[in-house]
Amino acid sequence: MDFLLTLQNVSVLFLLIVVGYIVGKVGIITEKGQRELSDLVLKVTMPATIILALQLEYTQERFNTALRIMGIVAVSYIVMIILSKLIARIYNVNEGQRDIIEVGSLLPNTSFMGYPIVLSILGGEALFFAVLGSGLIFEVVAWTYGVFTISKNADQDIETNLVKDILLSPGILAIIIGFILFMFSITIPEPLSSTMGLLSQATSPLAMVVVGILLSRSNIKECVTSIRLYIIALVRLLIFPLLIFFVLSLLGFSGMEIVIPVIMLGMPTAAYVAMFAANVDNDANLASQIVFVSSLLSLITIPILVMLVS
Repeated sequence: MDFLLTLQNVSVLFLLIVVGYIVGKVGIITEKGQRELSDLVLKVTMPATIILALQLEYTQERFNTALRIMGIVAVSYIVMIILSKLIARIYNVNEGQRDIIEVGSLLPNTSFMGYPIVLSILGGEALFFAVLGSGLIFEVVAWTYGVFTISKNADQDIETNLVKDILLSPGILAIIIGFILFMFSITIPEPLSSTMGLLSQATSPLAMVVVGILLSRSNIKECVTSIRLYIIALVRLLIFPLLIFFVLSLLGFSGMEIVIPVIMLGMPTAAYVAMFAANVDNDANLASQIVFVSSLLSLITIPILVMLVS
């Protein structure tokens, strides 16, 4: 794919982040409004996007490819967990901050940025594999290892049943519903399908705006002058996806089995990291700064990765 075309598509999404930053900074949308907007995306428009992405005709080839991608992504997360833990120990910070750096290096922004970018750059077929092959693993890792790591040295624990949270998280529920419809070749009838289609179209702009609002709570001066944040961002955006790319290439993988893992695992730090940190009073400011810097640098790194795997 042409680099400038890819850069243009990513730039549109990044400008939406800028819009979110501005409306958050000037107070058009308050913190309460941001939480409500996040809920709208996570619980309504994003599930609609996920379910519609899985509205493809069932074929054994599609199913097998999705399973192989799922296996590749699962192994990749295991490797990234080990490396993130080692990298986080380099920094001279307290235990709580070290946990945030570890999870910030590990978790890509699969939902808010990964899905919209894959859809806008690679199309609906690629989104199917991104959701089923990568999204499911991300949600499980985020709500288990991510939540546990961020909360273990925080001032308070998350007093919830993690198994229940995983199974009832909007992303997991939407993937399960969409997968059942896919397996049994069930087509969503009208007018429900068109309604979900309209909601799905709102996901990309709303998700990017929410990321921008979250970033508006950060200290920009601290972000742009911190070498540590740039190193964390480069680990997330380049080192991990390039490592995955070269290993998969050496093993002979091609097509969606290399494109989806590299692109999805090359996204900036997930907004989940800031949300989890805020929930347990564990330096949400640092988490937001990591999200901001990685999102900023992804404007350049995502087109590079797309060109590489294409």
